[in-house]
Amino acid sequence: MQKSEHYVFMDALVRRIHEDDEEALLFQEEFYRLQAGLAGEMKLKTTLADYFFKSDYEILYNFECINLRGFTHQIDALLITPHFIIIFEVKQISGSLFYKPAVQEFYRVTDNGIEENFANPFDQVYRHQLFIEQFLQQSALKLPVLHIVVIANYRAKLDNGFESMPIIHLSSLPKFLESLYEHYPSTTVVPRQISELFKSIHQRLPARRQIEASRLKTGVFCHHCNVIGPMLFYRGFWHCEHCKTKSTDGIIDALQHYRILIGPHITNHAFRNFLGIKSRYAAIRLLSKLNVEAVGQGKSRYYVIPEDLLYGD
Repeated sequence: MQKSEHYVFMDALVRRIHEDDEEALLFQEEFYRLQAGLAGEMKLKTTLADYFFKSDYEILYNFECINLRGFTHQIDALLITPHFIIIFEVKQISGSLFYKPAVQEFYRVTDNGIEENFANPFDQVYRHQLFIEQFLQQSALKLPVLHIVVIANYRAKLDNGFESMPIIHLSSLPKFLESLYEHYPSTTVVPRQISELFKSIHQRLPARRQIEASRLKTGVFCHHCNVIGPMLFYRGFWHCEHCKTKSTDGIIDALQHYRILIGPHITNHAFRNFLGIKSRYAAIRLLSKLNVEAVGQGKSRYYVIPEDLLYGD
């Protein structure tokens, strides 16, 4: 399952943010929610992989795009069949869930009795439905577009206020799909063709946050002692003073964190500051072993960090 750019950003951020930063706990909690969401999406993927579809079908996971008015859509999963299209909004939420239709309030009560409000998932997924319907209409295609909120945590309890709402536990998904196949007749629409149309407008959305470089921990971190502290570079290796491990590839993670959190362009000076290297010439030697593109000459030179960063001997 492809992770969103925001997930990748938050993953790097919680590794690099200083522990005493005033928002460190907030960032950690946000990343926990993203991890839970990804786990729920993986459960949905497994359940759909086990289901015997009654027709040809296509599934797009983590579909992202920008509509004609410049607003974004991020859909957990989009199921396309000749009978219908379903938009899935997956929630990996525990506790007792409640919904007040009159005020469209969605909240939960944890096992400890703590009440927490959440964004209304029905509004979110209905907005996606309107967009998909409009997109199909513009493409001269007619197909029922449905939406469903799927609770992927089997421990979650749904209050009676959800009885008339499009929400199910993940375990009920096969039965739900069977009922849809019985209700909606097949059309001449080819799922692969619609899938290709959606792929043509797919666009990975940028992270929803930014961070100042001064708030980040610098250095190459050791893989063996769970980021106790930055490693020291000498004699061609990164050395961990805590567990005495030495390596050459820890630089890859550090530079990927820089690319994700700060940007893909890095100067020799920024390279040394972020990695904790004193020698300008040692930095040049290290950069020569990386598949980074050098742009410019002299003091204006910078290097482009690619996503597939490699380190040579």
